[in-house]
Amino acid sequence: MKSNVTKVLHMPVRNAKGGITQYALRSWEHIDKSRFLFDWVTLDRELSFENELIRQGCKVHHLSCRQEDNESLFRAEMEAILSYGYDAAHLHTSFWRGFLAEELAISAGIPKIIVHAHSTGIDISDETERSKLLTAHDMWKTRFNVGLATHFTACSVPASEFLFGAQIPKERIRILRNAIDTDIFAFNEGKRSSTRIQMDLDENFVILQPARLEHQKNHSFTLKYFAEVVDNVPKAILLFAGDGSLRGDIESEARGLGIHDSVFFLGFRSDIPDLIQVADLLVMPSLFEGLSIAAIEAQCSGVMCLLSDQMAEETVISDNAERLPLLKDLWIEKTVKLALDGYERRDRSYEIATAGYSLKEQIKILEKYYIGEDQ
Repeated sequence: MKSNVTKVLHMPVRNAKGGITQYALRSWEHIDKSRFLFDWVTLDRELSFENELIRQGCKVHHLSCRQEDNESLFRAEMEAILSYGYDAAHLHTSFWRGFLAEELAISAGIPKIIVHAHSTGIDISDETERSKLLTAHDMWKTRFNVGLATHFTACSVPASEFLFGAQIPKERIRILRNAIDTDIFAFNEGKRSSTRIQMDLDENFVILQPARLEHQKNHSFTLKYFAEVVDNVPKAILLFAGDGSLRGDIESEARGLGIHDSVFFLGFRSDIPDLIQVADLLVMPSLFEGLSIAAIEAQCSGVMCLLSDQMAEETVISDNAERLPLLKDLWIEKTVKLALDGYERRDRSYEIATAGYSLKEQIKILEKYYIGEDQ
């Protein structure tokens, strides 16, 4: 007898808890667990949150390689994973390396295969390797077609164009917004004040960049611009919330610029809502971005946001966020003015929800996708 629970396979998630993993985990947190069950595929040897997922009844499958590294092994491992039987496969994709996962899902008879575009570039710091991967992506992109999935989704229009291009008719593509729990990120003056006192930040102008310490997030730009901000605003401090492969390089650069006493590396944090409450300014000078969840969270909380103009236009929802070209002097000017003049901080959660970024509403859309009521 068929279970009344819809089983969904999410692939891949990472221990780094970047945007894709956060999206998938938030979806699992808020979805109706009496009707849906998520299983997970990861290329990491372990996930810090794996035991909690297992405790909640999920399976966590570990792949030992990518398709391009060992096709026969990848095929065997994926076939074993798919043999558990799924009603939907939600394939989160930043760039193309091949379509074997999609083809195997089709062969396994999975009714709904969702390809979800999440990015507009390739997050590899080595320029030669990045160029090589981009060339391969462009080649695979021309071969992608409507027969390889049942649903085509993206976090933003630019992300859709980067992954699907002209290969998929625009009317077949649905934007699934990187939505948030607006209640959690609503501005709270009491919470802001008490947390700033607890963190001994009450007198500081706090600049926050919550992002993985990787090429895409452009922390080097933040450091260079902040080095001149602090000359004009001595009480300014910079908080990096996140970790990644470039941490050592970024820490060295901060020391080299002589600003290491004003830059704090917080590592992975589970208290991002509190850090956003504490912040006076959120900066996201990304080199490319599908659509930043952190930028949506910050706008909800009413904190001022300076964002790279390489971010999707959809990222700017309220008037406390601004997209700027990556010109250091411009960012310095904007930041110093904010620090010296101040601004009225107010809750923007209603604006964010009204714009369609309420997680409660987006989960309803996702549930319809999984059970085939989206047409």
